[in-house]
Amino acid sequence: MNRNALEKLVFELQKENELLKEENAYLKFELEEFRSKRYKSNKKKPPSDAQPQLLSSPKKRGGLFGHIGWFRKKPRKIDRIEEVILDKCPECGSIDLTECKKTHEHIQEDIILPKVETALYRKHRYYCKSCKKIISPKGDGEIPGSCIGPRAKAFAAFLRFGIKISERDVSRLFRKAFNLKIASSSISGFMDQLKVEAQPIYNDLLSSLKRSSFIHADEPGWKIDGFNHWLWKFSNKKICISHIDKSRGQNVVKDIIGDKYKGVLISDFLSAYNKIEAKAKQRCLVHILRDLEKVMEYWHDDLEVMRYCERLKKILEDAIALYNEYKNKRWDKVYRSRRESIARVMKDFDFPNPNKRILKRFAKRLKRHKNEILTFLYEKNIDYHNNHAEQQIRPDVIFRKITFGNRSYGGAENHSIIMSIIQTAKLNSIDPIGAIEKILLRSPENPLAKALSP
Repeated sequence: MNRNALEKLVFELQKENELLKEENAYLKFELEEFRSKRYKSNKKKPPSDAQPQLLSSPKKRGGLFGHIGWFRKKPRKIDRIEEVILDKCPECGSIDLTECKKTHEHIQEDIILPKVETALYRKHRYYCKSCKKIISPKGDGEIPGSCIGPRAKAFAAFLRFGIKISERDVSRLFRKAFNLKIASSSISGFMDQLKVEAQPIYNDLLSSLKRSSFIHADEPGWKIDGFNHWLWKFSNKKICISHIDKSRGQNVVKDIIGDKYKGVLISDFLSAYNKIEAKAKQRCLVHILRDLEKVMEYWHDDLEVMRYCERLKKILEDAIALYNEYKNKRWDKVYRSRRESIARVMKDFDFPNPNKRILKRFAKRLKRHKNEILTFLYEKNIDYHNNHAEQQIRPDVIFRKITFGNRSYGGAENHSIIMSIIQTAKLNSIDPIGAIEKILLRSPENPLAKALSP
């Protein structure tokens, strides 16, 4: 083999080696992404060529120097005053005691467990000559035909979905704390009854959400009897709607918010939102920045990749800085000028077809959603991130971790409606237990009317 053939072979091997390195790095990136979705984050940064830094001294525990300590505030109201006196010394038993002029006051807060109240409704019956029927009135706080009252059922629903404990633990708590014996199977019946009574309010919340100026959307995984489903969460600052479905497609979004939404839809980059018609869309920039950090970690020694990522990151950070600066200010000429400058840079930003496979992913995503990245600079009160949806799905994720989802489709419907009621009540600073109690009593006033007001 002559010299030219050897040089050609070495060149081909070097090229093949570079491709294999790139393929290996890309597979590691995808593997890390899949692991982060399935398991807890336990990633390790790729090895760096830089010298290892010296280990810093461990942080001292406790508050910072000069930090003012936190003390419990004294209650505004004292319910009971007890005079504590002595007739003999507790140390030696002597009765030769002289009372001092000053006294020591100690305030202590405690709970008094309520007792179970059993009410007998003696209902007088009447004959209506117009209806030609025998009728009887409904008592205050009475659920006709129910052996358990609305307050106990509302508290059970809050314990189940708000505190996230099992039906068996709810039954045990009622028995130990209140001496009220309720079978754990009856708790499921309570939830079925609450679902039926709350369905109209759930529909009203959904209708009001469709008319809102913006909606945050997210869809974590869910299981029904061990099979994969999806928990769709649609919310704004006043209303939160949960919906469990087998599909993760765009038809679910259309069924929830309609074919044409007249507000701003804030979401991640799931393709189910691509063909949804809306006034505008805002894609979560935190997702882009998070992926950029991963790419920069794995290709920290590649100048082409770093140049591409740093330029895109600078554009997004400038947009976020402008948003934070004018968050509570009026948009003036300076704001509009800076906004147009950022939009122009973003528009002129080159989305090439790079050789790196991982950058192809960004190029394709950013080219498709180029007009959905800076919406928050043009629409008032629109976030550049989807953190609100992340916060609303957190209680469901904790519930899923404890219970592994639902065992039946009926249980999934209960979860969707009751969790929507509880989370909407919390968003509007409404007592969820009181709201559920009014729903069970069929109160003529909507307990969540505050959420429906414009």
